[in-house]
Amino acid sequence: MKHLLNFATVMLLGVTLVFSSCDKDDDPEPENNDVVSGTITINATAYDKWIYFSFANEKEVEVNDFSNSSDWDIGFHRQDIRVNCGKSGTGKGGTYNAGKVDFASFAEAPETGYLLNDSIEILEAFVMPPVKVKVPGDTLLAKWIDIKYGQAGPEYTVSNNIYVVKTADAKYAKIWLKDYFNDNSETGYITMKYTYQPDGSNKLK
Repeated sequence: MKHLLNFATVMLLGVTLVFSSCDKDDDPEPENNDVVSGTITINATAYDKWIYFSFANEKEVEVNDFSNSSDWDIGFHRQDIRVNCGKSGTGKGGTYNAGKVDFASFAEAPETGYLLNDSIEILEAFVMPPVKVKVPGDTLLAKWIDIKYGQAGPEYTVSNNIYVVKTADAKYAKIWLKDYFNDNSETGYITMKYTYQPDGSNKLK
């Protein structure tokens, strides 16, 4: 009788373990907590200088030869932007416009549909007459802000679109370019909210 009870106990334990195992398999996978998020304000006020940013380093980086450097992912000049790809660099970057979606809820970067950098026209010197030149840049991100010039002065309208940026090493980041002013209402200060996925997957939350 004692042996029968022991055998029954073992069988009951085994059944419990099987059901426990099944329950664990059925549990939903947790969201990826390895993404890197932040908000930075870039001082892009200079007309004769670009400011470069690395998502992996989470900071601005010094770049001497942007077209041959893999140290940067995205660059800023006033309202102008370039990404490390196409005519702007040798990186594996690109940009995608996700539109007016909720930043926090946008969970996955698309794997196709990215545009490479081409040429954009920028204001290189704020003089009269203005000095404009064509340089490598991002034609898609050029639409992040609309500037209309009138007698009362320029009027700035931020699109509030969410963009996906492929980095120089083909990883993914989502960005929200939120503002073009600092606290003193001076232009050329770009506030960028971002979430970067360092593991190479397209999961962005």
